Amino acid sequence: MKHRYLLIAIMMLSALCPQLSAKSCIGCSAEMPDNATFCAGCMTPQPKAVTLSAASKKPVNHREQVLQMFSFIDEFEGYFHDLKYLNVLGKMPEVKTRFTNAIGFYRQLEPRLPEELRILAQIYAAKFQLFEGMTGVMKNLRIDSGFKAAILKSSMLVMALYNQVIGQFREDKQFGPPEIARLKEQVSIIPKRTQKYAITAKYLKLGDVKVPTAQQVMVLEIAGKNAHVMLMGPSMDNNPVEGQVSLRDLEKRTSWQKENINYYNR
Repeated sequence: MKHRYLLIAIMMLSALCPQLSAKSCIGCSAEMPDNATFCAGCMTPQPKAVTLSAASKKPVNHREQVLQMFSFIDEFEGYFHDLKYLNVLGKMPEVKTRFTNAIGFYRQLEPRLPEELRILAQIYAAKFQLFEGMTGVMKNLRIDSGFKAAILKSSMLVMALYNQVIGQFREDKQFGPPEIARLKEQVSIIPKRTQKYAITAKYLKLGDVKVPTAQQVMVLEIAGKNAHVMLMGPSMDNNPVEGQVSLRDLEKRTSWQKENINYYNR
């Protein structure tokens, strides 16, 4: 009887204190405060309440991880734009070390990455290889200064095309199958867009210079019916030889074909 009155008192106390959440006794199913350690009715010990965290674990943003992982490559690029070539050569050993470390971490992450982020990592790897080639050109004293300037200028164009791909990942957009297909197409066009063409005629006039046959040129840009063409070879000064050429002459005097214009319209 005494236990019954005690149980009634506890139940009344629970009703008067709604701030205490109720739980049921594991022995007699009577309601009791959530923090009770035993049942006053049947004297059965109660398990401790487990507090579940309301905050769920934030999902990992793999896109941000990859961009951050290779951000030092984008930072290193700034030295090329500022023409601080001594800084470029001085920083390159550090960049190589950081790239090796980044690749090691990326290999662990790669199995969990979607296809578009694996493409992003490949672009950063290609960008690093481009930097290696550019620094090699800078250190090579046997290369003509004008030719060296042409190589660096063409490399900066390739870099800009890589950056166009990378820039898409900084936008708030999702990559479904159609977007991934377009991404792959954009990447595959870069080497075609920047390929070299041989002069097949007796010469090709670039500005005031008649560039002789068999020399290689690169089409930097096409606007309307004209192309901006640059010689990938020595020059008489420290600047590359370049100039405007009509598309008709370009096709007639070099190995360039009119179908290639599609590479410049994307």
